[in-house]
Amino acid sequence: MRSTFIPYKYSNIHYLQFGTGEKTLLCFHGFGENADSFIPLARQLGDTYTIVAIDLPLHGKTVWNEGMMCTTEDIISIIDNIPVLHKRSFSLAGYSMGGRVALSVYELIPQRIQQLILLASDGLKINFWYWLATQTALGNRLFKYFMKKPGIFFTVTKALKSTGMINIGVYNYVHQYLNQEDKRIQLYTIWTTMRKLRPAAKNIKALIQKNSTPAFLIYGRYDRVIRHTTGSSFKKGMEDLCTLHILPCGHRMLHEKNTAAIAALLQ
Repeated sequence: MRSTFIPYKYSNIHYLQFGTGEKTLLCFHGFGENADSFIPLARQLGDTYTIVAIDLPLHGKTVWNEGMMCTTEDIISIIDNIPVLHKRSFSLAGYSMGGRVALSVYELIPQRIQQLILLASDGLKINFWYWLATQTALGNRLFKYFMKKPGIFFTVTKALKSTGMINIGVYNYVHQYLNQEDKRIQLYTIWTTMRKLRPAAKNIKALIQKNSTPAFLIYGRYDRVIRHTTGSSFKKGMEDLCTLHILPCGHRMLHEKNTAAIAALLQ
């Protein structure tokens, strides 16, 4: 495993590189995680792939000094500063929030992507509350206010959960980040910074078909945050290119106990 920093504008981007395989795989981690998340998977795939896992802005060891803004163009420029990826084709994997990043990258450079691997991926379905908090000025101001004064937020979300407007998995997942002030600030800052990465599922389906890109949709059967039914809906009409795989796990699927099954699908 090699740990490397590369400069980008005023920032310093950290990534890990694993393995010696002939194929190249670029990985994006989930919210609040870092490139280390892919170590268990890299152990399984290192003979087949050379794996690059980037610490996304505001995560891990990456130092992000571009303000509260990260675009897909930023991510692609960062990719092309990494020697093993520069102007080359590669496979692309994204877990949870990293799936939204992967989808956004694929949408701009589909001709360079050999395989698209989506692990409990965000971004295939528009979440109304995320859209409201990040894509509207009023919603973002309310989001910031609630993160500073979470009492009202707790009351409102509890009421929404009781009426079924927020599923219990999302409710529990979000609330685990709101019990401390630093976590609330982290949630607001990351969501706001990454707001421009908003892939269009309909366009991505068309690009998968146009470019004949093999797509692997991998979900946890017991995942209450991002349900496998999202993948079932997405793959309709392109079953020849897009496969759905459901593992016996919840949302946290990059644990050692699951990575052998994931690696078997990709090899």
